[in-house]
Amino acid sequence: MQKKLIFVLILLFTVSVNYAEDDEGISIYKIWGVGDNPDSSEIYIDPSTPVIYVGLVNNDPYQRNVRVTASYEENDFESAILPLSPNTHYEKIVEIRLEFDEVGDHDVDISLIDENGKEVDSEQITVNVVSPIDVKNVTCQDSYVFDSNKNLEVVNSNWFTVTLESNYRAQTDYEVKTWISVVSTDYDDDTNEDIENEDIYYNGKDDLKVVYVPYRSEKEVSFNIPEITADNDEFKIQVHTEIMGLHDYTNDLEETEMVKDTGIISYNYKKTAKTYQFPIHMASYSLFNNINGSNSEMVNDYYQSSKIYDETIENALNAKFESKNVLPRAYVEDDPYLSFLKVNLENRYDDDQTATVIIESSSGCMSKKTINIDENDADTLYIPFISRLADEGEFNIIVYSNKYYIYNSEEDVDIDPEIVSPVQIYNISYPVDSSAALASSNSGCVFVGKNYTMNVTLKNNYNRTLTGKLYVGDHYDEDNSYESGVFETTEPITFKLSPKEKNTYSIDLKFNREVNGLIEVVVDTNGAAVDEDDDIAGYSTMVHFDAYNILDIRKVWYNNTILPKIATINEKGGLFLNYPLAGFNNSCAVSFESMVSEDITYKMWVEVYDSNGNLKATSDKKNVVVKAKSTSGNLQTADFDIFFEEGFIGYTLFHAVPLNDFEDVDIFYTEGSGTVSKDINPLAPVGRYSSIDLLSSIPTSTNKVTEVVAPINIDDMAYTENNLNVVISSGLSSIYPVNLTYFYKITISNDNKIIYKSPTYKDIIHSTESKPLKIKLGDVDGETYDIVFEVEIPDFAMESGTYHSMILKKYLTIANNQEIITQEENGEPETYVEPKTEVENTGENSDLENQSATEEENRGIIGNILDTVSSIASNIPIIRNFVY
Repeated sequence: MQKKLIFVLILLFTVSVNYAEDDEGISIYKIWGVGDNPDSSEIYIDPSTPVIYVGLVNNDPYQRNVRVTASYEENDFESAILPLSPNTHYEKIVEIRLEFDEVGDHDVDISLIDENGKEVDSEQITVNVVSPIDVKNVTCQDSYVFDSNKNLEVVNSNWFTVTLESNYRAQTDYEVKTWISVVSTDYDDDTNEDIENEDIYYNGKDDLKVVYVPYRSEKEVSFNIPEITADNDEFKIQVHTEIMGLHDYTNDLEETEMVKDTGIISYNYKKTAKTYQFPIHMASYSLFNNINGSNSEMVNDYYQSSKIYDETIENALNAKFESKNVLPRAYVEDDPYLSFLKVNLENRYDDDQTATVIIESSSGCMSKKTINIDENDADTLYIPFISRLADEGEFNIIVYSNKYYIYNSEEDVDIDPEIVSPVQIYNISYPVDSSAALASSNSGCVFVGKNYTMNVTLKNNYNRTLTGKLYVGDHYDEDNSYESGVFETTEPITFKLSPKEKNTYSIDLKFNREVNGLIEVVVDTNGAAVDEDDDIAGYSTMVHFDAYNILDIRKVWYNNTILPKIATINEKGGLFLNYPLAGFNNSCAVSFESMVSEDITYKMWVEVYDSNGNLKATSDKKNVVVKAKSTSGNLQTADFDIFFEEGFIGYTLFHAVPLNDFEDVDIFYTEGSGTVSKDINPLAPVGRYSSIDLLSSIPTSTNKVTEVVAPINIDDMAYTENNLNVVISSGLSSIYPVNLTYFYKITISNDNKIIYKSPTYKDIIHSTESKPLKIKLGDVDGETYDIVFEVEIPDFAMESGTYHSMILKKYLTIANNQEIITQEENGEPETYVEPKTEVENTGENSDLENQSATEEENRGIIGNILDTVSSIASNIPIIRNFVY
């Protein structure tokens, strides 16, 4: 009787979900649940009555037999065969019981199957499974709630009270299984289905409790949660309930309201978010590089306990004011170093809190500090940050005021420690030569070529024995290095120093060139911290050295008594100047002064090169004793004889190599004036530093071009195809401004015996002119011949008012019809004397002045050769064939 009454009430108070009717056939007419709101398209069911109703109609004129099936979430329901009468106004209602295990929306497929197994109609519906229990409130048993936000709660205990309320959908008393989970503020999923998620701080399913909740009443239940460690100091409480096998969870507070409108009852479901906060909040942090009253005691304790000595740290600790940007400082690659974090903390709770901050680097170095903070106040804490270079600034910061809620976050800072060598250069004893006039205690003052010793004292400032190498590097600044060979030094010295030990090491040095600058002394300690951006390996310091040449060359010049003609004046006169000249012995003079207080023997000589770098002439080498430097000066001069075969432009290079005490030193200087010592500010820029260019105000040296004078040059002398080819040109070093009269002749020798000497021929050559000569000599026939071609320019040199001829010679040796050697040696200079042999004038009139060396001119020399040697021509093959 009671079941019939309930069924009648269901019919009276339910509103169906209607679907379109077919004009014929059978169909699903409507689907509904118990107590549905007629204005809602949703179907609600609860654990007490988990059923839906399906209304069927038959539009056919005969009875139809059908089944109703329901499919949902891998579950199936199928009714028995139901007869449907052929009456369109007759409705068949079928009850379907559904079994769900989760509160929420579920899709259900409803199908109508006829007796032949054919689906004749179907509908998909969404069933909203609702819970009869609301989570009315969750609160910590020791907490602080902001007046401005009642749903933001600062917690200071691990005990929580959950209030469960039987809502308006409840139909009876319920036994409820309930538990809570702690999740991040970003997490909204079911903790039962996502156990490994890092946003789940605690899953309390194993700590569930069973409570009895009376109909339309509420019940409180308490939970104790374990220690919560998270990288966010805010969280949510997720409350789970299970009623009659139906599970529900919520991250919010719930409230179900019943609404009555014109006799129709409906329900409104409301959720309110609530957040819980740790009592201590880390507002910010930053790297702190200074040393002041906030951290000086901690710095001192660290260095004292670590037994590390750092002069910079000591000075900062003893300073009256704050020392900025002193920290951090790294010493050994794998060892920890000290820096500081400035951490700003806030106490959210309405009572005083003792906050603890722990900093742990990724390599496990840890520091811990506590601070008291008044209620609802903020404070700043300075905490040591001890890390290793490999950590690259990564660390964990841990903050808590009790062991219930621990903030633990992975962080990193852009940390760039200063690299400090654990082994320092304690002292350097510079080598200073006793003869050096400008000695200084702050730099080395030495002479080029002499061996010296520099003493370097190292000190181990670290807390354990260290090894490494000490050596002199090749840098003179961060980006530049000396060329190889500028100085020589010993191989790297291996050192081993115990903690706080000092030891002195001797480094040999010898400079091969003058130096006025810095050299680096490098301490490369094994295992020391390394700056990857530094081009200089190890720790280095720069020391200044002045390395002077032992010989001060003042001047190099030509000091000839015989002078060449540079120009013709009024046709017969001439301008004679002191230039080196070809065809004569020249005197090259050098003045110099010793820079040391002892006599030194030098090997000295002069070399002259042309403008292409080819060596043209070398003087004899001589040993010269240079007297010791004296206060009154001791300027000396040496002369060197040097002979030039031809004229050219180039440079004169004087060499002085000491033969005792100084090694591998070649002091050289070109023609010109040496430096004159002056008192110049050493900080002044190199070179001309005055805006007024006054040579008298600055030390100056000049390097002059050497011009060896010869107005005529013998070019391209060669023997080819029984012919001797010679080119006479007007000057190599400079072009003579007017025409010149010259004489030439040829001499042929065999086995050091002159077999032919031609007459002397006269010719004229114009400025910039070249004259080719071709002389037919005949076959060699296995013999070897020496040919000398000689050119004479009369009155081209003057010595003490007396004119001299310039004589230039070119040598050639031929054998087997081939040129085998070209000699470039001239004989001794000759004073011009009118030749006794007949002079052939090949340029007596102005018409000939514009002629080149023609075939007819060549015929002249050949003709004379034939006339002179006709008596022996039959016996000498090279002369026998002198015939055109």
